[in-house]
Amino acid sequence: MVERTANPAHGDYSITLPLKLARELHRRPAQIAAELAGRLSLPAGFADVEIAPPGFINLRLRPSWLQAQVEPIAGAGAGWGRSDLGHELPVQVEFVSSNPTGPLLFSHARGAVVGDVIARLLEATGFAVQREYYVNDTGNQVRLFGESIQAAIRGQPAPEGGYQGAYVEEMARAAAAKLGKNATVEALAEFGIVANLESIRRDLDRLRIAHHAWFSERSLYQGWDQDTMAKLRSLGLVVERDGAVWFVTGGDKDEVLYKRTGEPTYFAADIFYHRDKLEKRGYQRVVDVWGADHQGQVNRLKQALEVLGIDPARLTVILVQLVSVRRGTEIVRMSRRSGVGITLEEMLDEVGSDAVRYFFLLRSSDAHMEFDVDLAKQQSNENPVFYAQYAHARLSNVRKFGAAVQAAPAFERLDSEWELDLLRAIVRWPDVVREAAESLEPHRLAFYANELAARIHVFYKNVRVVVDDQPVSAARLRLSEAARVTLANALDLMGVAAPERM
Repeated sequence: MVERTANPAHGDYSITLPLKLARELHRRPAQIAAELAGRLSLPAGFADVEIAPPGFINLRLRPSWLQAQVEPIAGAGAGWGRSDLGHELPVQVEFVSSNPTGPLLFSHARGAVVGDVIARLLEATGFAVQREYYVNDTGNQVRLFGESIQAAIRGQPAPEGGYQGAYVEEMARAAAAKLGKNATVEALAEFGIVANLESIRRDLDRLRIAHHAWFSERSLYQGWDQDTMAKLRSLGLVVERDGAVWFVTGGDKDEVLYKRTGEPTYFAADIFYHRDKLEKRGYQRVVDVWGADHQGQVNRLKQALEVLGIDPARLTVILVQLVSVRRGTEIVRMSRRSGVGITLEEMLDEVGSDAVRYFFLLRSSDAHMEFDVDLAKQQSNENPVFYAQYAHARLSNVRKFGAAVQAAPAFERLDSEWELDLLRAIVRWPDVVREAAESLEPHRLAFYANELAARIHVFYKNVRVVVDDQPVSAARLRLSEAARVTLANALDLMGVAAPERM
């Protein structure tokens, strides 16, 4: 395992293997480190190997190698950091997929941003990505939605378990005007779903998120469900018991596929949908972004896929934890069905899409997060998105200021600690993209953008770019451009704007 060092004084990379082998070999780590260091064959870009107590092998990049990277990076533009790692392997990313029975709440936006940036990362590393929104447009929740609209039209309370709130009242007025007060529950539900999907599309468009396909759950019940059930029955994995249809897991607990009412369960729909994606449509890999409350469904779905002859390893499920919103000292609660909470539209109006996206990437998706509205609105270095965007704007200004410099760059004179530290951060970018794509961890981009922005601000504060010495000015201008290109690419992968002026 080769790791990047936290302290630059210890070099750029460190090997900790001697510490791990010491007990097994009954030797001192320093002795093992010395023997391993003598056998290492390193690329020309590395300086001599250093051994540090109690047994680290530290590797340091040569300044000359770092200096030689400036021009290629500055000239690479949007291509810097991208790769063909995926070799055009078809991958589907399904995300958001909020029920179309109400507006998109701000809490749903975290999964939207995580899914979108995962798709961007996979595209940047050479995968052929399809983005899909699964539309739950059938079943009990849709019927309740139609009944809730009907009740609102008639001035009656919402049905038990139904939907209420200002948006239902507005939907009822619009539906009554177009369909009449005597419209059927089915017609009202359809009207509401279409209207809500239009609203969801508008909100996602403002968040800079687009899907290639909006998959209707109804389409699963046009023969594909029967085909899948027939296959499960042929494998002896379906039984009827207590008026319901069950999937035989072979474990302690079988799972219901069809309720006594004949209505399919979410589990059944998941099986039909994922068999459609992995077998019928042939995606080699599928990534689902789900809310953390669906964690219990992952293993049972993979078990069902395996018995259907589909390798469960082809499905990866990313679980996204809940979001709470803080305004000052107040935590705002959200509840779609009671009509209380913050919609995505309201938050976009208040803080903008850049803050929403950047803040959602500041923590790993499997960790609960608190969205600080007041901080997101600040125009100060305390606000991470402002800090990063300001770094880009500063470098854009440097580029304009030095436009008249025409000398050949003296890259070998980029030897101050601030210039070399900035270069060390810049050259890490392709590794960051690859590692984030391989691990499906988009928060790595925000961590890197924070670090790079900090190096840029330190460089800007301590190094005068345009000086009387024209070759030095030219070199520093190209270094500034390499840093700007790298930060712009990082922000672009995050779906965040890279302004030239602020």
